[in-house]
Amino acid sequence: MQDQTIRFLVSTALRDRVGVIRDVTGALAALGGNLTDVRQAIVGGVFLFHAIAEFGAASAPDASSVVSAVRAALPEGDAGVDVRPCGPAAATARPGELGLEGVSALPGERYVASFSGPDCPGRIHRIATVIAAAGANVEDWRHDLSDPARTLTIGVVALPKGCDPGALRAALEKELAPLGLAVSLAHENVFRATNEVGPISALLGASSADASRNASSVG
Repeated sequence: MQDQTIRFLVSTALRDRVGVIRDVTGALAALGGNLTDVRQAIVGGVFLFHAIAEFGAASAPDASSVVSAVRAALPEGDAGVDVRPCGPAAATARPGELGLEGVSALPGERYVASFSGPDCPGRIHRIATVIAAAGANVEDWRHDLSDPARTLTIGVVALPKGCDPGALRAALEKELAPLGLAVSLAHENVFRATNEVGPISALLGASSADASRNASSVG
């Protein structure tokens, strides 16, 4: 059966401000587009927005019309807007924003890799080189330079079947030791378990209740 949906990858780049998502998504909605995948980030004060917009084949606009509509919705004259056709929707979802939602598009297991320590030129390249040599795929990536002395690089990495996570971690530690970086490589399930907020909140609540009871008994 022939696909009856037209899909575009819509990307925008402009100075960050309040209401950018409202403006871009409003323009796409006015054209009849349905957003099926969205990524947004702010890099160096620049707002980056990427979305897959789906349109019914019978009424789908062309790419140039989508560009014109998005630009018309943005008051910034220097906003970058790029629209390009893309293929059918992927059978599997991609992870997003380190939330670990979705399913990996590649076989194997997903791990959260993190690196902390002094920032220096070539740091990310050296990390990526070791990961690529192991045949692993980086699915999500963050680099926080708010504290140059303790810069954090963290990402979701899909390890192919047969890749030994212990060997990968050892290779990363060997490569990054001269840079003074601490390396962590944890399976996504371990990452979830050790970063779960719910149990901590419950524990704090229980501690507060115990403290109140103790205060009452003393009084």
